[in-house]
Amino acid sequence: MKWIVALMAIGAATAIPKENLTPGTPPSDSSAVEGAARLLAALQSNDKAQAADFFFPKAAFDLVKDMPVPERYWKKLYRWYGEDIATEHGRFKSGEWTVESIALGRCKWKAPGTEGNKVAYWSCRGNFVTARSGDRKRRFEIRVLINWGDKWYVTHLGPIR
Repeated sequence: MKWIVALMAIGAATAIPKENLTPGTPPSDSSAVEGAARLLAALQSNDKAQAADFFFPKAAFDLVKDMPVPERYWKKLYRWYGEDIATEHGRFKSGEWTVESIALGRCKWKAPGTEGNKVAYWSCRGNFVTARSGDRKRRFEIRVLINWGDKWYVTHLGPIR
């Protein structure tokens, strides 16, 4: 419980959302559905800029990661995000695709000190988006989603390298 008190003190000073201070329950999937629609557009166009705001924000990442220069790792993850979008592009480049649903995977509260973090969050692994174009359906995986406040963000679209 000491870490909760310490996080609340940090949160007050650095605008850490209340949802990242105590375990509670994971946020609803509504922001993940909205983000998945932008991500699907990025997959269709092979342009990660269309889903840039669905990737975990750098300012939040800097607060979360307990490492000397978090920005370096964030840049690497963001580069991989673009590579993973390019990999999936071939499956979605033709047709008018829309998101039909998203299924959050295994969600777990990550307390400070786990996975090199100093701020807690919910992490969902193995999330699947179902997309439809006419009578065709395809699924793609979002390997890891994490929350910042009541919103979900991608940290790993494809394999964790």
